[in-house]
Amino acid sequence: MDTAKSSFGQMLLLFLSTLMILYHVVASQYLIFGQWEHQTIHLAFILLLSFLGVALKSNSTFMKWFMLLCAILSVAACAYVFVNVEDLEVSFGFPDTEAVIVGVTIITLIFISTIINWGLALPIVAGIFVSYFIFGHHLGGALYHAEFDLDYIVSYLCIGLSGVYGMFLSISANQIFLFVIFGALLSVFKVNALFMELGKIVGSVMRGGPGLTAVVSSSLIGMVSGAPVANVAITGAFTIPYMKKVGYTAEEAGAIEAVASTGGQIMPPVMGAAAFLMATFIGEPYSVVMLAAILPALFFYFAVTLGVQFLATSKNVEPIKEAINWPIIWRRLPVFVLPIAITFVLLMARFSPMNVAFWAIVTTLVVGFAQKETRPTREEFLKSACDGAVIGAKIGVSLALVGIMAQTLITTGLGSKIASLVQAFSGGSLFIALVLTMFVSIILGCSVPPAAAYALCAVVVVPTIVPLGASLIGAHFFAFYFAIVSAITPPVGLASLAAAGIAGGNFLQTGLKGFRLAFAGFILPYMIVYNPIFTWDTSNQFWFASSFIVILLAITSLSATMYNCLLTRFDTIDKLLASACTVTGFAYVFAGGTVNAAIGTLWTLTTLVVFAWLVFRQRLRAAHA
Repeated sequence: MDTAKSSFGQMLLLFLSTLMILYHVVASQYLIFGQWEHQTIHLAFILLLSFLGVALKSNSTFMKWFMLLCAILSVAACAYVFVNVEDLEVSFGFPDTEAVIVGVTIITLIFISTIINWGLALPIVAGIFVSYFIFGHHLGGALYHAEFDLDYIVSYLCIGLSGVYGMFLSISANQIFLFVIFGALLSVFKVNALFMELGKIVGSVMRGGPGLTAVVSSSLIGMVSGAPVANVAITGAFTIPYMKKVGYTAEEAGAIEAVASTGGQIMPPVMGAAAFLMATFIGEPYSVVMLAAILPALFFYFAVTLGVQFLATSKNVEPIKEAINWPIIWRRLPVFVLPIAITFVLLMARFSPMNVAFWAIVTTLVVGFAQKETRPTREEFLKSACDGAVIGAKIGVSLALVGIMAQTLITTGLGSKIASLVQAFSGGSLFIALVLTMFVSIILGCSVPPAAAYALCAVVVVPTIVPLGASLIGAHFFAFYFAIVSAITPPVGLASLAAAGIAGGNFLQTGLKGFRLAFAGFILPYMIVYNPIFTWDTSNQFWFASSFIVILLAITSLSATMYNCLLTRFDTIDKLLASACTVTGFAYVFAGGTVNAAIGTLWTLTTLVVFAWLVFRQRLRAAHA
């Protein structure tokens, strides 16, 4: 009997997932409903799938029935909104009792769904925001706001078609969900095996060996997976034992995997789907965001690659010559390259992300099914699509909750109050404000999916630092990067936690080693704010051109300093030279715009000479050894 119920539940989940995918694919090409009706249908699907997914996995009878009750209430509440859209628009701010009950129900269901799917971190923060909306009039000083009636609050947070409804839910419905499905389809057509083989090529010729295999494979999978923890689970099962076998400790192997998987969220074109939110925030086409993201992502992985290489050098790890399955590479390369190329081209041509996702999915299906080797069975295909829909639903629920927090910031004026407090604490200094908001972003991003983490940080952090001189896009990337790297850092660090679990290592040590490996990722956001190369601002042409070289030198010397070796282990003079190159290099990256071309040239040459001296000494010592 239980088996029959489970089978029926799986079939129901599969049917609803397929229906949701088909609806969103069709809606991407044809205007079926208005925006509020479309968002309501999306909300009904994401709540329904998230509750049913938990019900099927739970071993508790109570939890199963509770989840089913929540699923039924979700459909009923969303159906009410769908039928009464016009009345709810007209009565915005002054809903009737029936509407208030429905609004409270939807808000409660979103909180419950977020808790069961993402844990307590995000709901606790959201609960503080909602509590401020309700009770903030009891506070004194700068945080005081006028008293609001409960029906007014519920209208603004949900039933008045704001808060839950609006930008965040719209982006989930029109863009993020389809790109999550795109990533799931790439997985079912076995491109993961392609990434592993490509990683073996790099790992067999460089000293980092299996560590670099993890970096390459995890970065490629992370481009489309949209979730660091899922990425760790996919690639870590292969890469972590392999790294431990050649001499990396459990904590080092876990750290490498966690950092490489997390970095995939900053790599264009998909960027964990969070970048679509950024394009909407800054009011620019997605192509602008994608172009601005390329250099920081490349510099991040350059730093991670160097870190793994220097770690391997310090531990005397040798590359392993592995048999590379070239037929897998040639057969599966088109399944990955063609859809990604289509995505790049269409985004650069300024097609809407919704249309781009549609054609990326179509291309993947055509190319994937065209080859017998990559063609999945019907069961594999449907299961992968169902898993992708459930993941998309979970992300959508978290964004709906962020919409509630964003509306609280707007309606109560809390956003401007936080900005004023930060500006007061920083004394008007942009750098101090950046340091303060860095910690805020890391805390807010803990245990939160990438898209929701960025959205939450953006609505809090960006209004704080833009008035102090940061560019709009630079401020958004600052918030974006620190929201993402929170997956590595303790005390939460979900990617590090997952990697430590697979590796059998200590979580805290894994997180700390991951922090060291990803240290450049904590400096890059500051460079994005201060240096024009990242926002393609050519007003200071010499600084723009020379920064690229100096950044490469500074990152290299920083990584060498962190691991105390370059070509071989450092002696005291090597340490001093590497430290000097790091300091002069980063100083120029941040302050080079304040000097003329002559001083800038001298500054750049000085950094080059110091680095060349370091390399010369290292070559002599390595040859002697």
